[in-house]
Amino acid sequence: MKHDTITPTKAQFKAFEEAYDYFNQVLFHYELPPVILNLSRKSKAMGFVAPFRWKPTNSDDQAKAIHELSINPSILCMTLIDVYSTLVHEQCQIWQYHCGKPSRMTYHNKEWANKMLEVGLTPSHNGKEGGKMTGQSMSDYPTPNGLFLDALHNMPEAYKLPFISIEGERKYQAAQAQQSQGSGTSNPPPKKNKIKYSCPSCNINAWGKPTLNLICGTCQETLQPSI
Repeated sequence: MKHDTITPTKAQFKAFEEAYDYFNQVLFHYELPPVILNLSRKSKAMGFVAPFRWKPTNSDDQAKAIHELSINPSILCMTLIDVYSTLVHEQCQIWQYHCGKPSRMTYHNKEWANKMLEVGLTPSHNGKEGGKMTGQSMSDYPTPNGLFLDALHNMPEAYKLPFISIEGERKYQAAQAQQSQGSGTSNPPPKKNKIKYSCPSCNINAWGKPTLNLICGTCQETLQPSI
């Protein structure tokens, strides 16, 4: 293989990092630190942040810990607004870990909500206008005439991810077809009283209320929720 060959991995993650850097510049004024970017199917969320998850190979300095920002590849077939509002949503969490005061794991507090509003995304627990702006599992929608929409409109084509998940596209198309064929009379799914938590290192699982902050007894890692 020639050294100058642009492989799918290089192309995908080059665009991913350039998108992160672009929004860091135009929405966060370079306040965000470098992170480990990832595409992960492990979470049912559109994206998530795993704070302080990486470190340099030969260092135990916790001050040098690096956050991980993951996007679920299943959403990459959706609209540009869906994909990049998810990225900016998670960047607001990175901002809070780096510059603010985050609440317990996975809880989106008022400080985070205010930062979302500042960058042009309106937080909403149901993704709709009038939804609660803080909570455990949060969605959002673009603020009309806000900074995010302007930034996305001016975003260079080279920063847009060139590959999408075939599996994700099939699921998305099936869901769209089912929605268009539905009568609109089906009942909404019941609210979960318990969710699954998983240790990223030991593959240990636990179930509990969405407000829990669980630690693995084996490796002391924070268990990640599947929301």
